[in-house]
This record gives sequence, structure tokens and C-alpha cells, in this order.
Amino acid sequence: MKSIELGLEWFLNPDHLPFIAGIEKGWFRDAGLDVTLIEPEGHYDGLADVAKGRLAFACNEPLHMIDEARPGLRALGCFFETEGGVMLTPEGEQALARGETIRVASPVAGEVTDDLARLIVGRWCEREGFQFESAQLQIEAAGFEHLKNLQAGYHGAWLCFANFEGVEAREAGVTARLISSTEVGLPNFSALELFTGEAFGREYPEVVEAVTRVASEGATLCREDPDEAKRLWYRYSGEDRSDLMDAIVLDTCHRLVSPVVPDAERWREMWRQFDRLGLSRVDEAGFEAIFSPV
Repeated sequence: MKSIELGLEWFLNPDHLPFIAGIEKGWFRDAGLDVTLIEPEGHYDGLADVAKGRLAFACNEPLHMIDEARPGLRALGCFFETEGGVMLTPEGEQALARGETIRVASPVAGEVTDDLARLIVGRWCEREGFQFESAQLQIEAAGFEHLKNLQAGYHGAWLCFANFEGVEAREAGVTARLISSTEVGLPNFSALELFTGEAFGREYPEVVEAVTRVASEGATLCREDPDEAKRLWYRYSGEDRSDLMDAIVLDTCHRLVSPVVPDAERWREMWRQFDRLGLSRVDEAGFEAIFSPV
């Protein structure tokens, strides 16, 4: 039995159901793998560790294929895709209409992603007929608990997913608008891609094949049987059942993707548009390298 660690992008959540299903149904074990899901201290830890050969696999948003060059990183395929962007409270919308500065909570701040949040909000303001200056968005690192941040007084939250924060706001009766990237004419990047490292993939191609195959099977099972997906989620996470989590799991299941296969075309327009906008730190050769065969 080979022990394998898979680094998550942040905390364990139903987006990771394809791997949870593989663990709980014994499919990884049948493939000779003992898979452990690792919650990182920092959002980028998994990608850095995979690129440097310290971790076998990691998952993260496709945006992070282009916000920084990570030599050695190899994309294995998308297993989840939703809509996502900036969530604004009514108070935040009104403040923007008055030309005032608003506070926006984000998992990370001071990165290329800040510019993207400003671009999304700026395009939305233009559509609504508001004047907008980039300095009006004060983006602060405040973790991933977006709803709590909004309830604590932030005017907005950045890097929100429709199947999680969108459902959470609806179930909690919190009024907030999710402005997605696609709504303002930008490519969707609210998804999760599975990654490995070039060296690991070269040394253990059979492990890469098994992990992507089982992830594909897990995504298919959860899409076809959401009730089973709920059972697997609660059993693995140890979380007490709740109406909120039931709703999140059900909304997530139809957004899972299979088969999990490398697909540069899925994200090429994202790279092209963000490169034209000066928001990519990876050139075309670097983007293509991420999809090189392992």
C-alpha cells in the first residue's frame, strides 16, 4: 500500500467529494493507495509543495496556474466548476454608487487576485452607471469565512463560490449579490484543478492514472446519487448533519466534473484574456508547460 497525500486549497469542503468518495468507497485502497487529504496553513502551500516535489498531489483554482510561475507543476484535470466572483452587500453597493471606499474580505490580499477583484467590480459599476476608481476597493486578508466576514461589517467578499457562499447566504437569509466573472465578460475561473509534480508523475505514472481515474469515478457517483454523496460527506468529515450542509452538497454535486483529464483548452481563453489585461505572470510557453504530459 502506497501512502499518498493530497493538499487541498484550504479547508475540507464538499468540492472535494470526488476524493472523499474514493476514500470512503475503498476505491483508492483497491488501487493500492492510502490517500490522505491535507488542509494547508496557507492557500498556496499545496501548489508550492507539489511543484517542489514535497507533495504528490494538490488541488487549487485554475487562476493559480497563471498568477505565478511554478515550474514543475502539471495539471491533471478539472474536477469541479461553479460560478464565482465578488459578493457585495446592499450597503457595499450603495457605498460604491456614492463613490465611497468599501472593505472587501479575501482569503489572500496583496496579490494579482486583488487586481482581478477590482476589474470585476469596476466592470459591474460601469454597467450600473457608477464611476469607479480602483482605490475604492480596500481588500483585506480575512480568511475564507466569507459569510461571517459580511455579517461582521465587511461590505464585500472576494473569491466566493455560488455553490458554497451563494447557498450559505440564501439559507441564512443574508442579502448579498454575487457578481461573477462571467457576468462582466471575463472567463470563468471558479473551479478546482488537480495537480501533480513533473518528477512525481514521471516516477509514478501508475499512481497518477489511479488517482485521476478514481476521482472521475467519485465525481460521477456524486452527480448521479447526491443522497449517497451526502452520506459520504458526513461520514468522512464527521460533521453533524444540517440543512445548510445538505443544501451545499446538493448544489455541489451537479457541478462536479468527470472524466478528470488534462485540458489546456478549458483554460486557454482565461490565460489569453488575463495576459492581455496584464494579469498573468505566466507566458504562453509557461502555460503550455503546465499541461505537458507527466
